[in-house]
Amino acid sequence: MSDRGVRFDRRRCVILGLGLGAAGVLAGCATIVPRSIDISAAQLLDALGRQFPLNLRGLDALELMVATPRVRFLPQENRLGTELDLRVGEGWLARAVQGTIGFTYGLRYEPSDRSIRMTDLRVERLEAGAYSLSQSRGSRLAAALAQQLLRDVTVYRLQPEQVDLLQRLRVQPGPVRVLPQGLAVELRPMG
Repeated sequence: MSDRGVRFDRRRCVILGLGLGAAGVLAGCATIVPRSIDISAAQLLDALGRQFPLNLRGLDALELMVATPRVRFLPQENRLGTELDLRVGEGWLARAVQGTIGFTYGLRYEPSDRSIRMTDLRVERLEAGAYSLSQSRGSRLAAALAQQLLRDVTVYRLQPEQVDLLQRLRVQPGPVRVLPQGLAVELRPMG
């Protein structure tokens, strides 16, 4: 093989190597900055479970205790559905009653404490003893009160390592999307 042929092959290898290196760097840059923070169903259930039992009081006459959250992911509606065990305390009822409450809600990111919170909560099912959502004025009042008291409840808080990563990458959380088995918090450049 001639000396000229060796130089030509070397040059070709150097150019090819530089091209592949540049492509690798560009591909690496695209993967360094994530587009979202993904929160798995297990992470969400763990964080949500730590919020309960929750005692809610309203109108000085009604006490609600809710516990044992069970969550459904509703990605087509971008909402979560949650069912809770419910205990309505004595007050306007002759005695305390047990039951369940089911509701759906959207999610929003709250920058002040780096949390994901319930928003646009809709009580869809309330059963407490002999009462159901559609049967009595009292149960409708309890549903309205639960809607008021559960609004803006924190369902997840970003972990310190997630917050540190966001600050290093100079991105901030945006809208929250509900996935079939978790959540995705969209990331946007800091403005």
